[in-house]
Amino acid sequence: MLERFFKNKYAPRWIIFSCDLALITISFLFSFLLVRHLLVDLPGVIKFLPAVYINVGIYGLCVLFFPIYRGIIRYSEINDIIRIIKFASLQFVLWLIIYSIDTKSIVTGYLPVPLLIINLFSVIFILVMFRLLVKEVYSKAAQPKSGDFKRTIIYGAGEMGQVTKQVLEQDMKNNVVVVGFIEDSSSKIGKNLAGLPIYDASSHQLAKLFRQKQISQLYIAIDKLSVEKKIAISDICAPLNIKISVIPHASQWRGGLFEKNQVKDMNIEDLLERDEISLPFDVLQNTYQNATILVTGAAGSIGSEICRQLLKFKFKKLILLDQSESGLFDLEYELKRNNKQHLLKIEIASIRDRVKIKKVFSNYRPDFVFHAAAYKHVPLMETFTSEAVLTNVFGTKLIADLALSYKVKKFVMVSTDKAVNPTNIMGTTKRISEIYIQLLSDRPDSKTEFITTRFGNVLGSAGSVVSTFKKQISSGGPITVTHPEITRYFMTIPEASKLVLEAGKIGESGDILLFDMGSPVKILDLARKMIQLAGLKPSDIPIIHTGLRPGEKMYEELFKESEEFAKTYHPRILRARKSPNFTPNFSSLIYELEQASLSHNNDIIPFILRKLVPEFNSTSSNLNESVNLKVSGEFSEVYEKLSN
Repeated sequence: MLERFFKNKYAPRWIIFSCDLALITISFLFSFLLVRHLLVDLPGVIKFLPAVYINVGIYGLCVLFFPIYRGIIRYSEINDIIRIIKFASLQFVLWLIIYSIDTKSIVTGYLPVPLLIINLFSVIFILVMFRLLVKEVYSKAAQPKSGDFKRTIIYGAGEMGQVTKQVLEQDMKNNVVVVGFIEDSSSKIGKNLAGLPIYDASSHQLAKLFRQKQISQLYIAIDKLSVEKKIAISDICAPLNIKISVIPHASQWRGGLFEKNQVKDMNIEDLLERDEISLPFDVLQNTYQNATILVTGAAGSIGSEICRQLLKFKFKKLILLDQSESGLFDLEYELKRNNKQHLLKIEIASIRDRVKIKKVFSNYRPDFVFHAAAYKHVPLMETFTSEAVLTNVFGTKLIADLALSYKVKKFVMVSTDKAVNPTNIMGTTKRISEIYIQLLSDRPDSKTEFITTRFGNVLGSAGSVVSTFKKQISSGGPITVTHPEITRYFMTIPEASKLVLEAGKIGESGDILLFDMGSPVKILDLARKMIQLAGLKPSDIPIIHTGLRPGEKMYEELFKESEEFAKTYHPRILRARKSPNFTPNFSSLIYELEQASLSHNNDIIPFILRKLVPEFNSTSSNLNESVNLKVSGEFSEVYEKLSN
């Protein structure tokens, strides 16, 4: 009961005001006694009383400038001590002013200057000690009983680590007890910080330390910690059921202050098998300054992040185009908090709507187009073939054609690694879009530079394997993995978006820009790590193998054999030049594909896709038989039959 009271009750300000007044009065009387060598006589005390009353008035005046009573005492820190010092100094100065005015020594005659000096230091001491005492009492009284608190250790014995300790201990509702720090720096190991020991963060020491100290929570309070170190920490903490949380960089603290609700749990993005690719955004400022920018698919994972990144630049206008009204509403609400709401324009439209899209181009005449709108879910697009084609191919074609007509400076399309040697409808449609974009770049009359960006799976995007695994873990499992050996390339949403924006600067017409995403990650390993990060044991969440889905590849590829690659200024960005062996009769086949798609003839569409992209080799059982027919002979016969 007492514990609950101390956790949730705060002393009213008038009580603190009264206590401070009483302590200041006691300090004044103590100073009086001290200068009189502790000798007390009634006439002297009576003559001193007016000074006491004046001191009370001075207190009331000083708190107007330095309201020392307003802070929550249990959370007192260095700023509160500084405020007390300023308060006491002002009190001392006011007494000196009274000295200069009281020429007849009516009051000051019984108030020697040494008394004021003693009182200055006495006030500071007694007010600070009062706060430290109250803070200690609250801390001891509110401390949870044995077994109810979380024994916590902080990774990082620097300024961030110290601030983290203060914030954690102030928020007593969390029942947190910080037992120490761990550090990589040999100069700090073995020393104390804020009264707590600093231990060696070497991996061979940690498991033993965590068991000895019965650690249940670890906070990472370091600005930059390598991915390798994060993985090592995760591997140690997982078997011990230690939850890992990450303190945001100081630049992300709201109002320059760190709060407990800013802490985030370590997620799979933190454990990428490589360090995140960073790009110099400062060089992009001139590129997008005073530009009108159109983002299609703005409500999607990549499109919305592109918009967030663009807010860093001094653009003229940003058009957010998507057919999802809910997604656009949420995005608009988020972005308007940036104080650039007058520069944002919302357009609800399908990229297949020729009339509406032409009107958008006519009204805004964009300088840059970032085309992120697309259908991307592989299994669904195997079933809804015509929808995939109409959106991914002809929606893209419409946007690109209008970019050409309205002399857009740069058109940047978001593609996928599934476009390389595709085994599914979605990947094939994206490859056709790549080809079409590169063909437009060859137009001699083109004033537009057409660029493609290609990357792998995006962690945390809608419908990604990570999002699926999180839902499965939260519901208690099982986690479904299609095949134990399946691998994928991964990158974060910010990385993918930055590549798109970077393409708007360095990309040349006809380029396909790619990130070096390191080694592919095994999906099974990804699932196991996510179980560990959720604070669970591998045995808590079963993992089952469901078999490859329609159109799904075992291994993704980033490059075509026929593509020529060149380096860019960034060591981890590659430039793929256009493939020289484009499909003959591309235009006529595109027309046939459009007619088949408009009539939703999903039986004919795979044949045409195979003609457009000869390397298309479907792994879908329902398309296998038709798509993989020999193009000559059997194809012509079946195609003619189906057309009739």
